[in-house]
Amino acid sequence: MKSVVKFMSLAVATILALGSCGHEKVDYVDPNAAAKDSVGYLSFEGMQASVMEDTENVESTTRSEGVDINNFDVVITDAKGDAVKSFKYGELPEEPIALEQGVYRIAMSSADMTNAGWESPVYSAEQEVIITRKQTTTVKDFVCKLANIKVSVAYSADIKDQLDPEYTKMTVELGTSSLEYAFTEERAGFFEPIAQENTLKLTFNCRYVGETKDITMTNEIKGVKAAQWRKINVVVQHAADGTATIGIGCDTWTYDEEVNFDSSMSLFEEVIPDDSDAPVIVWEGHDLNAPFELTDEMFDAEGNFKSSINLDITSTLPITQLVVKAESDNADFVKAYSEIMSLEEDLCAPASSAAILKMMGYPTDVKGQTSTRLKFAAQAALLKMYEGTHSYQIEVTNELGARTVATLTVKYGQNLMPQIQWVGYDIDKRQTITVGEDTCMIRITAPLAIKDFEIEIVSLTLNAQELEAVGLAAKFSLVTSTEMFTALSGLGFPVGDDVYNQTLISEDQLNITNFLDILSMLGTGDHDFVMTVTDMEGNTTTKTVMMRFE
Repeated sequence: MKSVVKFMSLAVATILALGSCGHEKVDYVDPNAAAKDSVGYLSFEGMQASVMEDTENVESTTRSEGVDINNFDVVITDAKGDAVKSFKYGELPEEPIALEQGVYRIAMSSADMTNAGWESPVYSAEQEVIITRKQTTTVKDFVCKLANIKVSVAYSADIKDQLDPEYTKMTVELGTSSLEYAFTEERAGFFEPIAQENTLKLTFNCRYVGETKDITMTNEIKGVKAAQWRKINVVVQHAADGTATIGIGCDTWTYDEEVNFDSSMSLFEEVIPDDSDAPVIVWEGHDLNAPFELTDEMFDAEGNFKSSINLDITSTLPITQLVVKAESDNADFVKAYSEIMSLEEDLCAPASSAAILKMMGYPTDVKGQTSTRLKFAAQAALLKMYEGTHSYQIEVTNELGARTVATLTVKYGQNLMPQIQWVGYDIDKRQTITVGEDTCMIRITAPLAIKDFEIEIVSLTLNAQELEAVGLAAKFSLVTSTEMFTALSGLGFPVGDDVYNQTLISEDQLNITNFLDILSMLGTGDHDFVMTVTDMEGNTTTKTVMMRFE
């Protein structure tokens, strides 16, 4: 009987709390209310779409002449993947679309993709939106880029006259799809990716003019991604002893001088500078994709950097180019760096003196080497002088033209991790709550923007049945738990777009003080709210709001 009375009291108190929270834009909704009360709106007003013609390969572009963006298909799908709306971009709805609250994906595409075809580029883009009841969400601009893989085959001038066109062809396979490139084929083929990183299988068949022997060469190009143009070139390679062999280069190999080709000395080697042949750039123990936080604790009392920032570069073939390009969002750092040396320097042919290169931690003997090291610790003191985000783009190329690019990002003076504060209280200590005096207002800061905000309620007395009475569960997300948005809003929690992609949630937005009245009715005991904030870069911070009622 006591449990029943407590349960009924909790439900009544919840209804009273929901009616007095002061959130005028969100009202408590009875589960049996009209369906329209769970509807939000999606607006395309002001949304613009464009086509990015440049592919990921900086040496080439995929042109979209003749592509009418007004004919692009726009499809809206719900969280289950079911299409709920579709139309042409040129026929965007003028009025907001009514949708049930929830998470939706908007996809825009120029055409359906074929497994493999000639001159058939497909451009697409997509974005995710959260529909909150009685609120309007505006669609952001779309930038469509190449969705399939472009592949072309060409022959250098010095080998064209050596091969018999009738018996020369290149076959390119991706999964179960393939295209056969005849010797005179100038069109580009387009392949549908079957994974994030794909493998192209090459089979090259040829016969020399006047010969009867057929030659077959095979190899693979790994790590191929959508939006890339893989330019396959059949070339002549020259050895130091004067002999020549057939080589197959990818992306970067070009050679157009006339040479005398001695077929009797040919070895018919396959040389494909794919991703497996490219130089490697690593910082042992660190992820170069994540920013490095430079802090004052990394320096001793004399200002000396106590750690290391060593980027090791290895290559199976001699290095011919090592370009370091320095950038920063702090103009003073850019100015200071440029007064020492050029912001962009090829360390294989440097303009700066050897003394300056050594002072900055750069090697002086890179060209022709197969390994080297960049010691950025030498610049730690310079980095510490200027608050902001500083980056070094490192581009390494070997003698076959295989290239690798990586970026070292160093941040100083900025705390980029999400921060969770219980305003007016020490969040790391359990607080004894006096109803009517204490408050629970939470402030969240996330410099890299919030991707998700999860809360888990841990309590011995607040069980699943009682949580269900107030429209909650023991664990929920303020971003994706759309079925609880009504109850959460009424209890003082921000939801949906008020959380997702935000860099600040103020204490006025996350004020659950009224929830304390409900918790107090459960009697004495501890109630914990485990809060986990994840930003767009995957950084996660967890803090627990610990309450005790006596």
